[in-house]
Amino acid sequence: MRLLWIRYLCVAICVLVGAGHAPVAGAQERSSEARWSALAARFEARGKPLSALVVYGALARRDPGSLSAQRGLMRIFERLGDVRRSEGLLRYALAVEPRHEAALLTAWQALDRAHPLRFSGSVALLPSSNVEHVASERFLVTDFGTFLIQDGGDETPGLGIGASLAADWVIHPRPGHRFRLRAGLAGAWFDVARLRYAEPSLSLRYAHLGGRAPWALDAYLRKRAYDGEPGDVTSDVLTRGLHFAKTWRVGRGDWVSVQARGEYQGYREKPYLSGPRYALDLDRQHPLGAQGRVSYGLHLERGLPRRDYHRYTALGARLGYERALLKGLRGGLNLGLEQRLYDAPFPVVGKHRRDQSISLGVSVALSNMRVFGQVPKLGCTARRTYSNVALYSTKTVDCALSLKLDF
Repeated sequence: MRLLWIRYLCVAICVLVGAGHAPVAGAQERSSEARWSALAARFEARGKPLSALVVYGALARRDPGSLSAQRGLMRIFERLGDVRRSEGLLRYALAVEPRHEAALLTAWQALDRAHPLRFSGSVALLPSSNVEHVASERFLVTDFGTFLIQDGGDETPGLGIGASLAADWVIHPRPGHRFRLRAGLAGAWFDVARLRYAEPSLSLRYAHLGGRAPWALDAYLRKRAYDGEPGDVTSDVLTRGLHFAKTWRVGRGDWVSVQARGEYQGYREKPYLSGPRYALDLDRQHPLGAQGRVSYGLHLERGLPRRDYHRYTALGARLGYERALLKGLRGGLNLGLEQRLYDAPFPVVGKHRRDQSISLGVSVALSNMRVFGQVPKLGCTARRTYSNVALYSTKTVDCALSLKLDF
């Protein structure tokens, strides 16, 4: 019976697409639309929203003015709940049913046109074992003697609160071609004044959603301003840049992605750190076992601040694994390694700085414990950095209990 329904759906889509190329009498066209609308309604009644989306999307593609198609699409989206869940279903459908791409992209366009203005936010608790990220070493050895590092080795635990708000305006002029303008405000509060910050941002994204390799390009601008006591030299920074991401769908749940970023950071009170930075990431993710998923990737970065001894080349690798642990509980484990080499000898120390970092992270998502309809997530990362310049050797455990919200 299931195979019969799938065959019926494929025939329906072929007829709908082919009908657009042949003249059909008005009465026949209305009769045909009524039949396919009835088919989509039966899919809805049987709890098959994806199949119903395909039929309604094909109807809307054939006749953009079809009220039954538009009403059917909106009805399915309303039943799915928030817009993010509807987008998730469409992304999944494009990955597993590429032959119905035209119908699914038309359905996505209808979703964006119905909800062009969107609001989202997040809140997080941010405990840390070394909230100020002070050096783990007490002494700095130089060509002129050994000096005591201020606060070196005196890691202090602390708790911060992070929050963000964003407003998106989405324009989807043609199926599969999507623009998003986003204005956002993020910030964090800590007991130590110089760690508090506010960060307004503005970005414009173009996304090409179709094909086996969708891609997106972002242009962004953000400004982070720190609090502090009188006389503090803060790390206020203005960042402007471009980000490109492309994903290849290899199979169900199996993809390869590449990301490239170029940006310029301008520091107001630390101009010697100002300069361009470039990064390239290559990642792979695929299923492992019945409920697991493994991911791994490489990271290459080049930083060119104004001072030559702060310029660096970084190479990193990461490995992650995620799976369902219990009903309603999903957990993950990730490992990261990075080597960072600097261009010129560090002043006073007289040697090129070299940093090696290792991180181990764990995360859990509690799908049975929903807050405002969203799933809270807990993640912790232990990081240790070894540097031949003792000022930059650190160790810390940073955690985040976060919740994302859509309004």
